[in-house]
This record gives sequence, C-alpha cells and structure tokens, in this order.
Amino acid sequence: MTNASAVHFISVLSVLTVLNCVAEEDIYGLSLEELQNVSVTIATKTDTQLRYTPSTVSYFSKQQIQQLGIETLSELFAHIPGFYSMYNSVEGNQSYLITRGHPQKYANTLLVLINGQRLNEDYTGGINYIDRFVSLHNVEKVEVIRGPGSTLYGSNAFNGVINIVTKIENNIEVALGSFDRREINGGYRYHGEKLSFGIDARLYEDDGDTLGNVFDRFNLQTTTNDAHQANQVEAFISFAGFTLRNHYLNSKRKNHYLFRRLRDGTAELETKHWLSRLEYQNSQNEDWMLKTGFEYSKAKRKSLTALELQGTGPFVPADFLFGENFTHDSYRANVDFSYQLFDDHRVSSGLELVRSQVPGGYLRSNYNIFGDLEYFGDVVELTEPQQRIILDKERRIKMAYVQWESIWNENWRSTIGLRRDSYNDVANRTNPRAALIYAPNDQHTFKVIYGEAYRVPSLGDLYDEESGLTFGNQNLQPTTLKALELVHQYVGEDFSISTSVFRNDIDDLIDFRVDGDNVFLDNIASNSARGVEIDWQLRLFAKVQLKGFITHLFSNQTRIEAEQQTTPSHLLVPRTYSMTSLVYYPNQNLSVSVSVNGRGAVEVLSDKDSSTVVSAAVNYQLNDNMSLSLDVNNALDSNYSTSAIIPFGEKSNQPFGEYQARGRNVSLSYRYQF
Repeated sequence: MTNASAVHFISVLSVLTVLNCVAEEDIYGLSLEELQNVSVTIATKTDTQLRYTPSTVSYFSKQQIQQLGIETLSELFAHIPGFYSMYNSVEGNQSYLITRGHPQKYANTLLVLINGQRLNEDYTGGINYIDRFVSLHNVEKVEVIRGPGSTLYGSNAFNGVINIVTKIENNIEVALGSFDRREINGGYRYHGEKLSFGIDARLYEDDGDTLGNVFDRFNLQTTTNDAHQANQVEAFISFAGFTLRNHYLNSKRKNHYLFRRLRDGTAELETKHWLSRLEYQNSQNEDWMLKTGFEYSKAKRKSLTALELQGTGPFVPADFLFGENFTHDSYRANVDFSYQLFDDHRVSSGLELVRSQVPGGYLRSNYNIFGDLEYFGDVVELTEPQQRIILDKERRIKMAYVQWESIWNENWRSTIGLRRDSYNDVANRTNPRAALIYAPNDQHTFKVIYGEAYRVPSLGDLYDEESGLTFGNQNLQPTTLKALELVHQYVGEDFSISTSVFRNDIDDLIDFRVDGDNVFLDNIASNSARGVEIDWQLRLFAKVQLKGFITHLFSNQTRIEAEQQTTPSHLLVPRTYSMTSLVYYPNQNLSVSVSVNGRGAVEVLSDKDSSTVVSAAVNYQLNDNMSLSLDVNNALDSNYSTSAIIPFGEKSNQPFGEYQARGRNVSLSYRYQF
C-alpha cells in the first residue's frame, strides 16, 4: 500500500468504525454533550457555548493536550482540522503554514494570541520569524477559529485565530530525551481573596538531530544538525479587577539552513520577544461586560551565516559572513464592551489604537557591503541611516467593531458584525461577518457562515530595503479573503461529527515581482480553494476514545500574473491531510495515546511522496502530587521532508528546497505538584 493510500485508508477505517461500534459510559472526562456546552470566547469575545459559535471553532483542554503529548504550538497545528504545518527548524521565510489550502510564509495569515495578547509581530505580520517554539507546558486551554476572524481581531486574523490561555500552578517538572534534550520548568502561584500573583519559567536545550545527505551549495558538508535552545518566563499579578501579565520568549539555534545556506559552526540565530499587558475587567455580570487593556510588545532577531566562501570573487581574505539585527516595537490600547439587551439579544463593540514600528533594522557583515567590499576583519553591525534594512516608519491604526448576537427562538440564532480598520500607511479596510444557526434538536446543528478578512502589508512588505537586493513596496494593497462555510454538527451519546464545506476566494496576494534586474514585492496573484473538513470523535468503549479529522481540497487554484515566479499553491499543498488519535484509559491514573498524521503528495518535493507520521504518549499519575509522561514523536522513525516555500538551489538541474524532519524523538518527564 502506498503512503497516499494509507492516508485515505486510515480515514475511511475510522469512519467505518464509527458505524460498527457500541460505546459505554466514559468516566474520565466530559461527555460529548457536555463538551458542546463548554463556553468559549474566541468567536464573539463573549461567553458562547461551543455548539452555537458563529465560527468553526476547535477547543483543546489541558487534559487533551497532555494526553496527546502536544508540547509546542507547532505540534498543536497537526491536530487542528484544516491546518497543516510545513514548519522545520529554520526560522524565517522557508517554513510555512497551510490553512485551508493556502500556504503562507511566516504564518502571517494566522493570528496567535497568548491570553488575548497578539504574538504576531509587525515586521512580517506572522509568528515564524520570532516565536515558533512556544511551549504549552502551562496551558489551561486553547481555542481556535478555523476561518476568518478579522471582524473581531483585524489584520492577520485571515484564515485562523488561536488563543492560548495559560494557568500558572505550583509545580516543578524535569525532562530528558533524545538528541540530549534537557528541560526544567516550574511555577509558583499565590491566590488570596483580593490579591493573586504567580511566576512560571521554562529552560529547554537539545543538541539536535544529525541530518545526513543534505544539500550544500558550497559542497563542503553532507551532514548538519538542528540544535535548539529555548527559554520562556511568564509572570502575573491581579488585584481588584486589574491584571498585569508579562511573557518573555527566547529562542536560539545554530547550524542547519539559514538564508538557504548551510554553514555549521558559523550559522546562528537568536530571537527574543517580550509581551506585557495591563488589563481591567469588571466583575462577572450577567447583563454587561467591560474590558480595557494596554499592551506592549518588543521583538528582536539576530542572525549570522556565510553567504560566500573565502576566495570567491571579491571575498578573498575570508568567508563572506552576513546577518541581520532588527527590533520591533508595538503599543496597543483597547476597550471591549458588551451589553445584554432584553433576554435574547446582546450587542458588543470595541475600539483599538495601535502604534507600531521597527526602530532598529541593520545588517551585519565582515565586509563593507555598502562600500567597496573592504574586509573589516570582524563582524560589524552597519548602523548608518543609509544602511538600514527597513525604513523606520511608524504605523498607526484606529479600529472599531460592532456585533449583534440574537436568539430568535429555541431553534434559530444569528450573529452579524462589522469592523473598520484605518491605517496611516495602507488602504483602510471594512470587514463584515454574518452567521445563521439552526438547531432543530439537541443532536443536530446547522450553520451558514460568511466572513471577510484581510492581511495588511507588513512593515517589512512596505519598507524593506534588503541592502538593495530586494525592495518593499509602499503601494501594496491588503490581501483580502471572502469565505463561505456550510456546517453540520451531530452530537450523539457516543459519537460526534462536524462537517464544514468551505469556499475561500483570496485576492491581491503579495509576493516578489521580477522586473529585469529589480526584485520587489507586489500584489501579483489570487487564489481560490474549495474543500471540506470532517472533524469527529467516538467512544469505542468505556476506556477507549477515537478522534480525528480529514481535510480534502476539491480544488485549489492560484492565478499568477504572466512572467512572475510565485510557486502556485497546488504545488505546495497536499490535496488531503488527516489526523487520527486513539486514547486508552486502563484506569484513572493511566492514559495511552497514539496519533497518526498523514498527508497526500506534495509536488515540489523531489520524490513527490505522501507521508504518515506516528506519535505516542503515556501519562501515569503516581499519586496526588507526582506524575510521569513519556512522549514519542515520529515513533516509526519515518524518513520524510517538509518543503520550502522558496527553492534554495538546484539539484539534478531541478529546483530544490526541502528539509529533513527529525527522526524518532523520545522524552521522559517527571512532574511534582505541590
């Protein structure tokens, strides 16, 4: 059986199992009916039962994340219907995230929030340039909008929104694993009648997997590794309705590809991100809610690698070393207000003000790349005003939204909304949404959802100088999305299934335009995708749960202007991808899970092959305070690759751009809760 056939077989087998099983009572978690009644806030910014959300929403509890062995944000993507991650150890424009058939570098069509604060930075608009190794070790829950969210959240809430909600607890945890992994994390929390505070920290390091038979344009090495280090700190204090929360994220790596080149011993990259938010929320009131907040975000990225070897062209004295150093700052203030009108209608509104800029953006090199290429001897940061890699332009945004939620009778509900975003440097944008929900009984729910979204050109898109090699474009238009979904949800005693048929039409995609010797960003393409997401959950027996999803694209077409070189989406995206997870509870202290992630063929890969990756997790509660967890990623040690969105060379006279995934990765952790 081929890998492509295996992907489809696993999904078909799962559906057949649904039709032939008899389930028993589950005593280890929420029933399927109770899960549909869980309140989420991501789809409306108000408490709404999962069943009635006016968006297609996925919900992950802390228990689910632990049972499935999900440790980081990038691992979570594999469990979200419609999402497929082509992430690798490279931070930059080589990794990309697929959302409903659309591949986007930097993951800048996905908005990621941590406790409601934007993680996306405005240099790229995405998360991959800064924070792709975000740990979920202290997560309380994760809520996900699958589809547009710009009517509530603005730019980059294009094809999805993720809100990671954390909870600091009194605990300490240590872990060891493959590739010489070392990790320790722990937290302390005080909860008083009026005052609460806490701090949580994580230190992580591994030496990386050894990756063989790699592509090296210098022909100097045939192996490399992807060593990685990450630190994460969170602290909060709450008093009288006010909460001050701070996050610090730091990631370091060396070797592997950087700027599409290998150079072990030279290549290095470090990113830092600070997030701070002061928030006030009125005490819980059935009739009205007021939330105000002020945010500050600061991101830094510093890199270095070798672009040319000693003796090549003018670089005779030493290898030509090259890197970047940039800083991003953002300030954001917001007010959200919601009021219950009568018993069946709720109106919500909000305002936001933003100021964002890149005050530091410079190149680093051991040659004077802005002069006569004289050799400096050491790596020097080129900080003259005319040497900036991005112009220091300030972005100012004013935003306002309004939303009306209505319950017409016991069967019919609706939500309508509108948001206006006004910019000082790009075109303004208004995004509407509308959802009609029909629930004839407790088992069936039908939804018709229409939404529009946009991705505003980032500060890099507009103002990048790139040392004269490529240029930003201050005349760029926002990339826009019009999305229509038809959703049916069925929830039985032992089986639930949600089917979403979607149509996405994207215009004004931004990519590089080639005009003679000039390369600059421009709106050069559009995309149309039609597909279906099937998300299901089944209780096979009292102690066995089976859940998963399959996403299939009926069509995925990218229209590109003549003579431009953008890679069309159908070459980067598998037509079908799926996830199936089985969780077994032998008793209340033990859980065992096995997850199978599969995708169809990807045309840009050299073997154009599909892949199937198996992961597993075992969690054992020793007593009320102590637990052990065993996580195994790529359990079968499958040899597979992820593709790069931009080729980085030629192999056998064909464009080549792919990265080997890590082999089998085993980790064992011990947690003590006090």
